[in-house]
Amino acid sequence: MAGRKLTIAVEGCCHGELDNIYRQLSIQEQRMNKRVDLLIICGDFQAVRNVTDLECMSCPDKYKQLGGFYRYYTGERRAPIPTIFVGGNHEASNHMRELHFGGWVAPNIYYMGASGVVRFGGVRIGGITGIFKDYNFEKGFFERPPFRGHARSAMHHVRSYEVFKMLQIRSPLDIVVSHDWPLGIEQFGDVNWLLRTKPFFTEEVNANRLGSPANALLLEHLRPAWWFSAHMHVRFTARVGSNEPIYLEGWSSIAPNSRNACQPVAGAVDAAAANADEIIVNDEELFGDEDAPPAAESHTNVSIGESVGMQTPRIAGRSTEFLALDKCLPRRQFLEIVDIDIPEDHAEDPLQLEYDLEWLAILRLTTRHLPFSESPFQLPADVLNADRTQDLPLFPDSVVAKEVEWVNRNIVVDGHALIPCNFVPMAPVPAPGTPDTANFGLAARGFNSRGGRGGGGGRGGFRGGRGRGRGGHYGGNQYDSHPWQGPRPDVLYPNPQTDELCKMLDIDDPITQRTH
Repeated sequence: MAGRKLTIAVEGCCHGELDNIYRQLSIQEQRMNKRVDLLIICGDFQAVRNVTDLECMSCPDKYKQLGGFYRYYTGERRAPIPTIFVGGNHEASNHMRELHFGGWVAPNIYYMGASGVVRFGGVRIGGITGIFKDYNFEKGFFERPPFRGHARSAMHHVRSYEVFKMLQIRSPLDIVVSHDWPLGIEQFGDVNWLLRTKPFFTEEVNANRLGSPANALLLEHLRPAWWFSAHMHVRFTARVGSNEPIYLEGWSSIAPNSRNACQPVAGAVDAAAANADEIIVNDEELFGDEDAPPAAESHTNVSIGESVGMQTPRIAGRSTEFLALDKCLPRRQFLEIVDIDIPEDHAEDPLQLEYDLEWLAILRLTTRHLPFSESPFQLPADVLNADRTQDLPLFPDSVVAKEVEWVNRNIVVDGHALIPCNFVPMAPVPAPGTPDTANFGLAARGFNSRGGRGGGGGRGGFRGGRGRGRGGHYGGNQYDSHPWQGPRPDVLYPNPQTDELCKMLDIDDPITQRTH
C-alpha cells in the first residue's frame, strides 16, 4: 500500500502523568476524528512501583510522590495505545537498570532501554536514555545497590558505551528519541524566540553548551527523518538540512580517554529553568546535598560544525526535523500528533512492536564489552584495529553483516522478529486504592531538610506553590507520614524479559549478574 502513514503522538516529559496524557490523547483523537497508532514519551517517565523506586529517583524528596504508574504495572489500568519511552533524569533508575536492554514496564508500555532500536509498522525508532554529564560520560555502569548519593544521580547520565552502540547503526532510522537536546540544535530553529521565551538559556546558548554533544554526534551520523526530545520544558522545532553539519568534531572530542586521544572534551550542562514551577532549578535542586557530583575538571568547548581535519560520515541524503515538547501541565505544549511515512516495502507490516534486526546484531557484538567500572570505557580491539578514514569507532561492515546474518538465520520468522508480550510484575506494589499523591513520609523529610513548602497546590505535586494543596508537604492522607510497609530490597530484580532476550541472542546477561 503506497503512501501509508503512521500516526504518532509525541509527548515531552511525562513526570508520572500517564492518566492525564492518555486523557488528552483521547481528546485529540476525537477532534481529529482519527486514531493514533503509537505514543512516544521523551523521558522523565517515572515508572514508580513502590517507595523503593521513589528513593532511587534523583530529585529532591519533596517531589517524590507515588503517581499512577503502579496501576498500569498491576493491570488495574491498561494503556489504551501502544506506548514506548526513553528515560530521562527523573526516573526510578533501579527499575530502568533491570531492563537495561529494554522491555515492557507494564502491558502495552515499552521501555527502549539505555539505548535501543525497535520497529513499529515498519518504521525504525531509535532511542537513548539519560542526560549528558561529561564527568560520568566515559565511565562504566559502576553503580551498585543500594543506590544512594552520587551513584543514584549518576544512573541517569548517558554513557559513552551506549553512544558507541548507536554509532554502529548503518541503515537509516526514521525516528530517534532522546531526553535532552542535541548540542547546538537551537541554531537550526528560531533561537531568538527561544531566548525570549526561556531567557535563562542565554548563557548556555552563547557558550555553545545547550544540549548534549553525544546526541549531536548521533544526529550528525544517523540523520533520522525525525528527532524528538524533551527536558527543557518548552516546545521548539528546528530543521537540520541534509548538507548542514551540526557536529564534526567526532568521537574523540567527547570521549578522549576511550582511545587514548588527547582531544578537548565538549562540556555540557543542563539548561534548567530557574522558575519556581520547574522540577530542576539548578544543580543543588537536581542532586541535593548527598547527590552532589565530584568536582568536574575544566574543559575547553568545541565549536559546532568546525572541522578538525576528519569529517564524520553521515547517512547520505537525509534531513532531520527536530521537535521538542514541554511537560504535562495545563497550558503547556506537551503533546503533538505527527504523521510518519511508512517505507513502501513495509506498507503491509502489522502495527506491532518488533525487534530491529540490525540492533540485535549490534547487541551481539557489543554486550560482551559492557563496562562496569568507573574507568573510561575502552573500545574493543577489532574497532581500534579497523580501517577507518573518519573519527568514528566503527566495527568493520563485514563484522556487522556476519551478526545480521546470524540474527536472520536464528531469530527471524516469516520476515519478522516480534517482541513477545512477556511482561511479568516482579516488584511489590502498594495496596489497592493508594492515592497517586502518596509519599510515605519522603516529602515531609524533604520539607524538614529544605525548609520550604515547595510542592503544594499543583497537579500531582509537581508544580510548586505555597498552599497546602493536593500533593503538598502537609498532605492530608495517611500515606504522608506512615512509612512503607512492604519489602524494601537493596538488589535489582532479575527480570525474566532480560533473561529471555539474552538467551535468544545467545549472550550472557551481565546486568543481573552484577548486582553487588
